[in-house]
Amino acid sequence: MAVGIALALACVWFVGARLAGDWPEARAALADASVGWLVLGVVLAAGGMTAIAAGWRAVLGALGHPRPLRLVVPWYYAGEIGKYLPGGLWPIVGRGELARRGGVPRGVAYSGVALSLGLLYLAAALVACALLPFALDELDGPLALVLLVPPLGVACLHPALSNRAVALAGRLLRRPLGVRVPGFAEALGLLLRYVPVWLLVGGATWSFARALNPDAGLARIVLATAVSWLAGFVVVPVPGGVGVREVVFVALAGDLGPGIATSTAVLARVAFVAVDAAGALLSARVAPRRPSSTAPDAAPPAPRTTG
Repeated sequence: MAVGIALALACVWFVGARLAGDWPEARAALADASVGWLVLGVVLAAGGMTAIAAGWRAVLGALGHPRPLRLVVPWYYAGEIGKYLPGGLWPIVGRGELARRGGVPRGVAYSGVALSLGLLYLAAALVACALLPFALDELDGPLALVLLVPPLGVACLHPALSNRAVALAGRLLRRPLGVRVPGFAEALGLLLRYVPVWLLVGGATWSFARALNPDAGLARIVLATAVSWLAGFVVVPVPGGVGVREVVFVALAGDLGPGIATSTAVLARVAFVAVDAAGALLSARVAPRRPSSTAPDAAPPAPRTTG
């Protein structure tokens, strides 16, 4: 945890120093920013976050415990606020516990959040790889590692591997999880449901960049957004990927002008934090405070698996 906080502080310092160095140009761009594009960015950010909740709902349904969207969206926003705490488990704990209190069995609740996060960031890698030919003239350095994520991630979705992962988790926890493993085609369908998330999240970030620089390239910004969020997720100890996401975005965003990439990253961070906070506040009355009597902690009968 201490390492994560230190890394976050170092990245935040880098972003702050970069913004301070380019502040005269950045201040002029911010003063002339298009309000319409800024508003569109916030709307797309809210749409992206809500689309993540919709994807999670689909995952719960695939695991055999469908819940209405009017419940799952509040659970998402109320539980996801935990990602801003040090450590990478808090979003899983927050959302998983709220789902359990809402009647979803414990094993399904927690494994559903973990699966949804894996699908979310695997979709980010898919979108990034699809945009590489349109966003970059050449591929080199650590960015090339993104090409490895989709084949490895898709392979892990096959029941031949996912069944083993569930069985291993059950042995480690010393009790069966009672989780239905989706078939391969079903898992791929769940993965594709997360692709629009990155079009919305990337579109929001591009809207902020477009507000500052009319020449901001859509494909390049969406690519930088997807990879930067993926990097922030991979660096588990850093709360919410703070700093890491911004550093990676600035490195990949291309030549937007002095201070524009950093200003875009900061604007995007503020917008997404505001969306998360507003969603959590609006969801406070809907999210269950006490465990439901229909949410047994004991594992249900042996799960049905499909190939």
